[in-house]
Amino acid sequence: MITDSHLRQIRTSQESQRPLSIKTHTFLPAAQAYVDRLLQVYLEELGVAYLFDQLSFCIRELAVNAKKANTKRVYFQSRGLDIDDPAQYVEGMAHFKRDTLDDQAVYLELLKEAGLYVKIEFLKWEKGCSVAVRNNVLVAPTELERVKDKIAKSHEYASLEDAFGEVLDESEGAGLGILVLILMLKKLGFGGDFFQFYTMGEETVARIIRPLTLD
Repeated sequence: MITDSHLRQIRTSQESQRPLSIKTHTFLPAAQAYVDRLLQVYLEELGVAYLFDQLSFCIRELAVNAKKANTKRVYFQSRGLDIDDPAQYVEGMAHFKRDTLDDQAVYLELLKEAGLYVKIEFLKWEKGCSVAVRNNVLVAPTELERVKDKIAKSHEYASLEDAFGEVLDESEGAGLGILVLILMLKKLGFGGDFFQFYTMGEETVARIIRPLTLD
């Protein structure tokens, strides 16, 4: 529930052009619902409430990806594998999905113990606004190549239907999330370098940027 205090925080954040952040270790349904409500009010205050459904999808996609990246770290560490070694990465990913689904509670606790988080950040400035999802592990070389490949492929497709015709990558899930995200936002008029993926300090950041007025 968004209280009057939360509303004041949102307005103060927008007026001061400082980020408003929500941090979670697990991104369970309760946290997802809270972020959705916060996003809804934030967009209403900016006068772009019609973007809610699409940005909600984007935040969930990026936050789930970030949580998965965090989970990989504790999973690989628990098995004595080096996530930055391509051969060991393939070895670890062979059973990652099955093992972490079978022992979800164990890995959620390990995420908390390791201090690994997902942070959703809203920021508004004079001419634009952004939504960023941060997590405090650095993207592995193999992971970075996958993301770059998905971003590059997004420029090859004219529609979501084209993207859904891709062969799914079973080792990493459907592999269509970022493709869908970029194509969907393009259809809404987002242009230029509106999706950014980079590292900053000890964090990996995925950011969506939108001018408050579109040309």
